[in-house]
Amino acid sequence: AHMTWFQNVSTLEELRKQYRILLKQYHPDNPGGSVAITQEINKAYEQAFQRLQKKEESSGENPGDEQHQTEEDEQFRTILQAIIGFDIQIEIIGSWIWCFGGYAYRKQLKQLGFTWAPKKKAWIWHAASYRRYHREEIPLDQIRAKYGSEVVHGQRKRPVLQGE
Repeated sequence: AHMTWFQNVSTLEELRKQYRILLKQYHPDNPGGSVAITQEINKAYEQAFQRLQKKEESSGENPGDEQHQTEEDEQFRTILQAIIGFDIQIEIIGSWIWCFGGYAYRKQLKQLGFTWAPKKKAWIWHAASYRRYHREEIPLDQIRAKYGSEVVHGQRKRPVLQGE
């Protein structure tokens, strides 16, 4: 058994990023991927999530209702699994999922609850009903600097059409 999927992860955000990388790698549509491995990764993720959640709760970093957090996290994973096969750039920032490009998937993204951020030119998803505390737009670089980010490119390369 791969008890080591998430062994070097020390925050919930690192866990989510690692999860996305593993999901992309072992997605049933990819060579070497399978439903069984994906289920195993999900199970390991749940255990790591519980562990990290308790750690963050006890350090007072992230006080709050555990049940609510767990539900949000399940939503987060469901969404990620739904879009991991799309040929778009997916970035995880905190508990937010950002998708760059993806015009072809706009219907699916909307149905999944993504909203289009015209100034960022990105589709954004967040589990909680997020209340915006700042009136002004926050530059993406600032958001990345605050939460850290990691970019993964869609694996299927497509030729760039003239005039794109």
